[in-house]
Amino acid sequence: MKDLKERVTDELLPRAFGVKRLTHVWIDTVNRWLVIDASSPARADEVIKLLLKCCDKIPLESLRVKTSPQAAMTGWLAGNEAPKGFTIDQDTELKSANEDKSTVRYVRHTLEPDDIQKHIAAGKLCTKLALTWNDRVSFVLTDTLTIKRIKPLDVLDDDKDKGMNEEERFDADFALMTGELATLIDDLVFALDGEAQSS
Repeated sequence: MKDLKERVTDELLPRAFGVKRLTHVWIDTVNRWLVIDASSPARADEVIKLLLKCCDKIPLESLRVKTSPQAAMTGWLAGNEAPKGFTIDQDTELKSANEDKSTVRYVRHTLEPDDIQKHIAAGKLCTKLALTWNDRVSFVLTDTLTIKRIKPLDVLDDDKDKGMNEEERFDADFALMTGELATLIDDLVFALDGEAQSS
């Protein structure tokens, strides 16, 4: 009986305290985007697996662009000029392409063009770059075409709609942000020379 009790405890204890996680997913049927608010690629993969389990035929493809984000961001930094509608902020990461993978990070630091030029000349490429789009949304773009740390600037107004409950407020904020993000994604894809065709 003692062995049986220990076996049952060992088997059931890990399942006793389930972890509840909330991951927001935005399915834009008009522009054909699936956007997952996940902290890691593994979490995003979990969401995609669950979606594919629920719906038999969802035609999902990763977004591919003609110019790699790494090449584009390095070019923007080298020329000290972001594409139209975007501004370069104070965070960036430059990584060496050779075996030592030496890395330089700027966090809330003014990006001096001369310093950046030296790093690029030494063979470092931009892997993360903080940008602001149309003075409305700030974010960090990575070399894997991931958009992180999205922050609305003037899009969401805390003072308006004080009469809304929490659920109504979430719906209103989500509608505003998705409207902005749809245009931001379009502009970002355009800045990366458009979508690459599937082969």
